[in-house]
Amino acid sequence: MNSTALSLLTERAEQARTEAAVLLASERQNKVKISQQLQVLQQYRNEYAAQLQQQLQAGLPSVMVTTYRRFLSSLDQAITQAQQALVQQQQKVAHSTKHWQQQQQQLQSYQTLAQRQQDKAQQQQNKREQKLADELSIAMYVRQQQALK
Repeated sequence: MNSTALSLLTERAEQARTEAAVLLASERQNKVKISQQLQVLQQYRNEYAAQLQQQLQAGLPSVMVTTYRRFLSSLDQAITQAQQALVQQQQKVAHSTKHWQQQQQQLQSYQTLAQRQQDKAQQQQNKREQKLADELSIAMYVRQQQALK
């Protein structure tokens, strides 16, 4: 593979990895937001349940108890939905993480290949330089020997 094609592949792999990293960061942020929303709902539900207990001890009318319980039920449904959303978001984060890792691995493969090509080219250059130095040394030796004759 020539170096131009490899450079293009490496550049595209870097772009793909960057896009995957941006997506992963976004998915992680969404997970944090959903988790925070869930915590707020759970805290609100706990506070509201504590209010209900206080009101029951104070002799809350049964109509109000029904209203409190309906509201608690709707909070429980919202909490369940938030928990489901959190599970789904965790799956998205896991998928995005795997995708980013795949992109990173592909980029590293191209970079390794490019490094090997550079190493090979450097070895060839070193051999050419050594051959030239050897030829010059031999030529100088031959001249010295001829001058001594």
